[in-house]
Amino acid sequence: MPSTRQPSVCAKICGIICLFVAIASPIASQAFAQATGNRATFPKNFGEYVRYGIYDRGSSKEEAFATAETIAIAKSGQPLPPGTRLVLGIWTDYKLVSYFVMEKGVDWGLTSPEDQRTGDWHFQQFDTTGQVKREAIADRCQSCHGGQADNDFMFTTDKMRAYLP
Repeated sequence: MPSTRQPSVCAKICGIICLFVAIASPIASQAFAQATGNRATFPKNFGEYVRYGIYDRGSSKEEAFATAETIAIAKSGQPLPPGTRLVLGIWTDYKLVSYFVMEKGVDWGLTSPEDQRTGDWHFQQFDTTGQVKREAIADRCQSCHGGQADNDFMFTTDKMRAYLP
């Protein structure tokens, strides 16, 4: 016979809290990225991106992607405009494990202390479905790219300019 007992007030409150957490988690993840000043997002049109470089290290490799328009701008020698996204596919043990995105925005560098700025680029790690991943700290990307000021904070400018479709 089914129980006719009503849930306690505590059980109702716990249920409401669990429901709130389930709904708010994806929103909180994006809000956290915003709160930390990181605005890089995964490109919705990633399927249109072109692989312009491969950095093969045996069982691990990195694949560099950009839009054809971005590559054309890089080839012309012009600086990449705000709105540009570059994607790096990360492979470990012959398996794609994540993506790193660097995205340029208008005055995005102003959110970082002056000695840590990488122009107006922000960096973010994503899983293979394009969701924010927090295993690597984007600040480390920013730290390494900081030494590439002469190349608009990019390591792959030469690969983009040498790319032949």
